[in-house]
Amino acid sequence: MKVELILAQLSFLLVLVPLSKGFLEKDTLLENGSTERTSAQVESNNTEEIRDFIISEKPKLLKMDPKSTYRLLLDKVAENTAFVIIEAHSLRLPVRLSTSDLSFDFVNSTSPAIFVNPSNNAGGAFLDNAYMENNSVIVFARSYNADSPVPGKCNAKPGVPIKPYLETSWSRTLVSLSFSQAGTLHSCSNIVSLTYDVYQYFLPENDCSRQYFEAGYKSFVDIQDIRTKGSFVTTLTHHSTAINLTNYPRTGRILAVIVNTKNESSVYGLVHTYGCSLDRDTVNGCKSHDSTFTWISCALGVFIGLFLTFVGHRFFKCAQFLYGFYFGSFIGFIIFSVLTEVDEVILTVLTASTGLLFAVAFLCLWWFLGIPVLSVLLPTLEMGFILASFLMYLPLCGVESFYSDTTYWLVFICVTLAPTVVFIAFTQKASILGSVVIGATTVILAVDHYTGSNIKFIFNNVLNRIISDGFGESYRCPPFQKRDLLLLTCLLGGIALGLVAQLILERKKAPFPPAPYQQWRWARSYEADDENTPLINGEVIGSPEEPMRTPVVGFISGHSNQNSHVQRNASRAKALQVTSSGAALRRDIFSPSASLNG
Repeated sequence: MKVELILAQLSFLLVLVPLSKGFLEKDTLLENGSTERTSAQVESNNTEEIRDFIISEKPKLLKMDPKSTYRLLLDKVAENTAFVIIEAHSLRLPVRLSTSDLSFDFVNSTSPAIFVNPSNNAGGAFLDNAYMENNSVIVFARSYNADSPVPGKCNAKPGVPIKPYLETSWSRTLVSLSFSQAGTLHSCSNIVSLTYDVYQYFLPENDCSRQYFEAGYKSFVDIQDIRTKGSFVTTLTHHSTAINLTNYPRTGRILAVIVNTKNESSVYGLVHTYGCSLDRDTVNGCKSHDSTFTWISCALGVFIGLFLTFVGHRFFKCAQFLYGFYFGSFIGFIIFSVLTEVDEVILTVLTASTGLLFAVAFLCLWWFLGIPVLSVLLPTLEMGFILASFLMYLPLCGVESFYSDTTYWLVFICVTLAPTVVFIAFTQKASILGSVVIGATTVILAVDHYTGSNIKFIFNNVLNRIISDGFGESYRCPPFQKRDLLLLTCLLGGIALGLVAQLILERKKAPFPPAPYQQWRWARSYEADDENTPLINGEVIGSPEEPMRTPVVGFISGHSNQNSHVQRNASRAKALQVTSSGAALRRDIFSPSASLNG
């Protein structure tokens, strides 16, 4: 039993350990001469030689030397060009971009963008790498005519007068995006009529390498590419200039905002985020906080999931313990996360303790009562929870009605209760189906941790909606890529295979094992001696009726099938035959187990 307790605890922690409320870590743009301090000290490069680099509307890769400055010169500016938006994008290190010599107003970020008027500034822009290491930067420019809206024109914040860039910040659960309002080239009077279309373009999950970073920016540049290849998020109006999106750490995304008038459109400078801290010394460039305990628990989760999938109903009491542990851990995690501020280790211990308490309680429910209907309630509810989480994660993620907590939880609860209502009349089938679904899901969650896919966020998003304030108002549609599709296919295949295996295994067997306490009571009632107990073993008392049999849990009381009628008639015929023959029963008092001879 101790081994089962440990395996159960570790299997559920593969869902809970990656979750944490975290704290909001800013990754915003810094302006007006302020600098962003990271691994190196930002210093002025006025003494360095300024080099020229020609840019166009097609992205180019600029490999910057340590502490170097480049002048970005525009190539082939059209006659009707009224303004240009110059962008620079660095994977990890911030760079400084300015229209002057970087001594006054500049934008310091991993994705700076500035407004340039070609008629007033023929020198283009200055790009500066203030760090003592090489940095590869993607640079390009977009040209617009006089009728196009100017991104960030109606800016009310200090610093650069026109802010055509996007600002981002992220926590472990949310990515926040904000920008300054746009206007026309000479006025801000029509800002009410402007609309802002927000798009996102996901990079390959669990890969923060420079290869996919550069490929993503090269294929997501102009308006047509953004609308075709990007995932539409929402349209902002009425002075709305900020939104929240669900964070999927280690899955990079490029965000774009298109400002529209009746006839023209412009694009803000793009911005990217991976939802995690990038570091050059980490594999694929993104820090991972997984501990050895997490990896071991996920490995054990695979074996526990396979156990539930293929023999969960056969080992009924062990399965009941696991169901109770899952439910208790879920409740404990929510309570301690909301009401306390403890670190991850203490939260794990408290969660596991609550899970063990519920596991013992739910096991005792079957141990003493032995009622199948009560024992299949919890696995069918957990199966409904899995189904509801799947529906809210992918098919229904973009439904605006579910941004309301009332609507979301009403639908979620109804879907959770649906399997219980449908299968409660078929207790054995409900138990088998519940163990298969829960076991297969446990296996896929464990494998997800090793493959780096985003299947785990099916349940993380539900927990975050309960724990994190404002999570329900975020845009949650996830990246559904090859790894996710492969794991989802394996999940459905595992459910089908486990269901067939258990149905074959349980064929022609009792629906449920007897409850240990009830079995003990039956044994005592049969072994008790009273005035009707025969003095000689094997003596027939009363009429030759069918002898009493131990009830089998799961069959309806008083109901007998055709086979039971045949057996009963045969026993009666045999008894009558013995009685009518008048033959005396011969018994060996020294061998109670000896057979009877007629």
